[in-house]
Parts: sequence; structure tokens; C-alpha cells
Amino acid sequence: MSETLLLKNIFSPILVSILAQNVKIVHPEFREKDFINRIEPNLDSLELKQRAQLISLALHEFLPQNYVDACRIIKASMSLSDSDRQKIGKYPEFYFMPFAEYIAAYGLEYFDDSTSAIYDLTKVFTSEFCIRPFIEKYPLEMNRMLHQWAMDESQHVRRLVSEGTRPRLPWASRLPAFQKDPKPVFELLEKLKSDPELYVRRSVANNLNDIAKDNPDQVMKCLQRWSSVNDVGTQWVIGHASRTLIKDGHIEALKLQGFDPAAPLKVEAFKVDGLVNYGGKLTFEFKLTNTGTSASNYLIDFVIHFMKSNGRQAPKVFKLSAKKLRPGDSVHVVKAHPIKPISTRKYYNGPQRIAIQINGVERAEALFQLEGVS
Repeated sequence: MSETLLLKNIFSPILVSILAQNVKIVHPEFREKDFINRIEPNLDSLELKQRAQLISLALHEFLPQNYVDACRIIKASMSLSDSDRQKIGKYPEFYFMPFAEYIAAYGLEYFDDSTSAIYDLTKVFTSEFCIRPFIEKYPLEMNRMLHQWAMDESQHVRRLVSEGTRPRLPWASRLPAFQKDPKPVFELLEKLKSDPELYVRRSVANNLNDIAKDNPDQVMKCLQRWSSVNDVGTQWVIGHASRTLIKDGHIEALKLQGFDPAAPLKVEAFKVDGLVNYGGKLTFEFKLTNTGTSASNYLIDFVIHFMKSNGRQAPKVFKLSAKKLRPGDSVHVVKAHPIKPISTRKYYNGPQRIAIQINGVERAEALFQLEGVS
């Protein structure tokens, strides 16, 4: 059973019943049975986010139409007993997802009440999705608030500052203003770069990695400035935030991580299976030798230039390893890479190209033929 299916099934009749009971405790006028009957017959046909939205829609229907009153009830319902968690089963924190959907859908005109609810919600679930409409509608007000939250005692609130401002947050709408000008985000991340919690620093690194896709040189300047910070956590952020820059062969990023694109080397004995059947594996091997007079660091990747529908090829970089080799030392690399159905890529029959990339530079290449794609 897939992870998506497991998550979808969290929004079950049991969860709906628990949510209804908890809301009724806070708001005795709540029509608990009508709420449940509004939701349960429609659950099976819906996916994860659609189920959360259905529950949010029902909350809007059965809670007071005055948003301030409804928001107060939702805030008071943001708790889940250990017994209820056990009844829900795996990932009980998704119980709170409909609350996030409700705030984003109905609370945009109520800044103070909604941001207060977001602050409470992020401590028990996550608010990185529902906060984004508020960032877009109230850029100045949210910037001031996010700077305050960056110093909050709760690691969940601090993480929200970074995660909620990611320009390209996965499964969320983008933030075009931050894609165009990431300066406000840099100012927030400056306060979080040395956070004591890896949970927060990981978000900082992912945010910078997002920004690098639109503004690589600005991210590079930030990382170079941070490289002088004597803090292990900040140095970890630098390494993790450099992923896209390094994959793209950004020279300064490679050098910052100790990988010189001009390092002396030789790639030889490069062998590739010339024919790959769809669903099978692309097998290749090669030898990398340090031909210099001093030890060097080598970041070893491979790049597959996949055939696209228009007949052209588009590269995708895959990580292999990082090696430090003394003068004259070699490493023999053997890899079998699966070419199988995945949701993020469509394959096409025909010639494809594989290249060995060392320190951001393609050093050897070969063609292979992909067959069997229907």
C-alpha cells in the first residue's frame, strides 16, 4: 500500500467522528450528527487533500458564519487526546489539516484572528501551506510578524518562518514576489541559520535551495558570507543548501565545498550497456584517477540526458559519491541505475546519453538505446 493511500485513509469515519465530538465539547450547539452525515458518504471517492477540504467545507457549513466566532471554536478544538490519537492510528497529526484548510479558505480577511490561529496550529501540525495566502495579501504585516516568530521559543514556530516563505515549496503555490526578490527571505533566514534545532536548520537549507533555482548568485553570496560563521549548524546549512548549485555545476559553490572543477583527473575504462529495456537497469562502470601531484576531492555524479517528446534530450543529475584521492590513486565505480516507471518522469524510446560528471564538469559520455516503452 502506498504512502499516499495510507495518508488518505487517515481521514476516515473515525477521525470525522472524533473531530465532531471535540468541536461539540467547545460549541454545544454544533450539529454533530448532521456534520458527520455531510462528510462520510463522500469520503471514499476523494484523495487526501480533497478529504481535508471536504471536512473544512463542512466546518464552514456547521460552525457560526461569523468567522471570528468560528475561528475561536477551531482554536479551542486544536487538541487531541492520547486516546483519540490511538483511535486514529498512523499519522494522527493529520487530524488538524482541515483546520489549516479552513483558515486559508475563509480567514484571509481576518488578519489578527487567522494569524493567531496559524501560530497555534503550527505547534501541533503545520501551517506552511495556509500561511502563504496571508504572505501574499499582507506582505508588510506578515514580514513584521515573521521576524517576531523567528525568535519564538517554539521550534515549530521558528520553522514555519522558513518553511512558509519557501518560494517553491513542494505541493504548494509558489510565491512569485520572493522568486523575483528574495531579500526579505534572506533577512529572515539570517536569524535562523544557527538555530539549535536541526528541524529548523533543514528548513533554512531547503529554502535557500529553492531560492537558488531562481537566484543562484544571490544564494552563493549568502553562503560565502556564512562560511566565515564559526558554527557547526550553520556550516551544515551551507552544505545542504548547495545541492542545486552543485548539481548545476556552479563553480563557486563547488569550490566552497572543496571540489575544484579544475582538479587534475582522468576518467577511463568507461563502459555502458548499449541497450536498456524499460523496467530494467542501465549498467555502467568507469575508473577515476587523480593525475595531480597533491590530494584532491572529487564529487562524482552521473547525468542522464533523457529523450523528450520533442526528440530533444534533457539532463538529470544523479549523485554517486564523494572521494578524496591521493596523487596517482584511483577508484573503480560500478552502478546499475533502474529505468522504471515513476510519477515524475515520462520515458520515450530511442537514443539517450549518459555522462560522468566530476566536480560539476562532464568528463566522459556514451549513448544507450532505450526500448520497450509503450
